[in-house]
Amino acid sequence: MNLNQKITQLRNDNNWSQEELAEKLNVSRQSVSKWESGQSKPDLDKIVVLSNIFDVSTDYLLKDNNEKESNSSTKKHHFNFSLSQFNPDIWTIAVAIYIICGFAFNNWDSSLIVFPIALILDSLN
Repeated sequence: MNLNQKITQLRNDNNWSQEELAEKLNVSRQSVSKWESGQSKPDLDKIVVLSNIFDVSTDYLLKDNNEKESNSSTKKHHFNFSLSQFNPDIWTIAVAIYIICGFAFNNWDSSLIVFPIALILDSLN
């Protein structure tokens, strides 16, 4: 569902006419009509007011529901895929170097450079 459909649905859910919604937003009825028909989009300040009037988030108004679902499933799949790609050998060596350098030079903070290097090496594999 896109912005114009959401505005129409929320207005109808509240049993308001386009004129009533326009009065609440201090715009013309024609502006509301254009938003609902998709001929134009409300300015950002009006979107904030719409979210307050309808008691919904601006994210809800602006994000397309289908896009949100497909993006979240893609991210979840990508996250699981990337976790399975970590090379345990590189990270074991990195931890060992960190511990050895930390004790040998008594400088644990400088030894932390090992982990970004390990991350770079791991991403190259």
